[in-house]
Amino acid sequence: MIDRRSERWEFVLLGGIGGLAALSAVLVVAQGLSPTPMRGLGLVIDRLSASLSLLVASVGAITFRFSQRYLDGDPGRRVFLVRLAATVGAAYALMLADHLVVLAAAWTLTSLGLHALLTHERGRAEALRPARKKFLISRLGDVALVGAMAVIGLVWGTLELSTFLERAAGGGNDVAVGVVAVLVAVAALTKSAQFPFHSWLPETMEAPTPVSALMHAGIINAGGALLLRFAPVVIQAPAALVMLTGVGTVTVVLGLLAMWAQVKVKRTLAWSTVAQMGFMMVQCGLAAFPAAWLHIIGHGLYKAWSFLRSGELPAPTRPVPPAAPGRVLALAVVGTLAAVPALMLANAVTTFDPMHSPGELALAAIVALAIGQLWVALLKGPGISAGRLMGAVCGSIAAAILSFELYHLAGLFLAPVLGPMVMPTGPIAWVAAALPVAAMVALIVSQSLLPVLGSRPIGRALYVHALNGFYFGAIADGLVDRVWSRLARPRRGVEGA
Repeated sequence: MIDRRSERWEFVLLGGIGGLAALSAVLVVAQGLSPTPMRGLGLVIDRLSASLSLLVASVGAITFRFSQRYLDGDPGRRVFLVRLAATVGAAYALMLADHLVVLAAAWTLTSLGLHALLTHERGRAEALRPARKKFLISRLGDVALVGAMAVIGLVWGTLELSTFLERAAGGGNDVAVGVVAVLVAVAALTKSAQFPFHSWLPETMEAPTPVSALMHAGIINAGGALLLRFAPVVIQAPAALVMLTGVGTVTVVLGLLAMWAQVKVKRTLAWSTVAQMGFMMVQCGLAAFPAAWLHIIGHGLYKAWSFLRSGELPAPTRPVPPAAPGRVLALAVVGTLAAVPALMLANAVTTFDPMHSPGELALAAIVALAIGQLWVALLKGPGISAGRLMGAVCGSIAAAILSFELYHLAGLFLAPVLGPMVMPTGPIAWVAAALPVAAMVALIVSQSLLPVLGSRPIGRALYVHALNGFYFGAIADGLVDRVWSRLARPRRGVEGA
């Protein structure tokens, strides 16, 4: 049973997180009506920070309430809830940070809070190893972020992020801008579980379910949030954009292949997050920052819901035999071709032109491929009725218009924050745009061939390798064990935080 004092403390903590969510909701409305940034105490309130802080606080409040029931009877419940509230508070401050010292402090405290949550069950060795791995990777991100801060302070003479962005937009110091952008990109890659820093995320399933929900729905988005805040500088650095696109594409491929092979719900969701974060990095690398913002919001809400319901029994379903690979490929090709006139119609309706830049054209191509998969989902069954065919056509038009309109509206919403940005259009931008599109095509073909590959030795070998995440986790475990053993010698027997 829970004593009255603990109940009061839990009510205060839950009320505090809920209050932050209500405050952010008010700020989103206020910024929507009058997009004038408000700054003070090292924080900034604008459309970007208000919307992201609303996501963090909302997911935090829901996760806290779920944790109260989930940990009923757990002797460590009170400590867990305090740590959960502190972690949400640090992530909330991270979304609002304007002064770089506040940003770095919130960045580090969020990581330390997550580590404490991941190691809640200290008696479970399976939970400690990935937590240690994540701890060390996060320290690499800290070093990169502090390095960026040092360059900003030395070259631009300020630690106010907004002041730095204004001065950097004036041109000059191209080398320093490139260095800052690359360091920020590295920090983001470590925070959002990108290759080769990704293996810890699918291995944290031994942590309590509320930790998984908070981590996958909120904290893992911190890398994308950092890139959005530094977007006016990142877009000026081709090296950073290519790095984000390349690493993000590799992460998408690894994440999806591993996800298809999993047999446990939570591990499937975890590998899905790896792939989703990879696609978010691709969006940032393509300079399609409004799409990345939409991705953060949508993915955060979806993953919170998915993890908090992962303990439910799945509804009974009838086994459906897989469709013939030739039929699946044919439907994907026809659906992708049908998406072209749908996208042209969407262009006329929304006035959004995907030819504006290579990155936005690449996103339009990915939407076309997604519409092709919609055709597969609707028409892969035996026979093609007129009703299903009409549904595929109408779905194609709706998906095209919705995608373009959401991107257009997101760009308008974030325009006061991002400011006027010149989209990259050179040869490097075209190569970077082609890379994720080619990867998506290869993944679609591979998925359609899975029924055939599964009956052949090469397919069975691929399945085993994908099930084990292509062994990057095992490689990282060896490195982490050696480093951690050296760090733990002076305090043997004490688990680090």
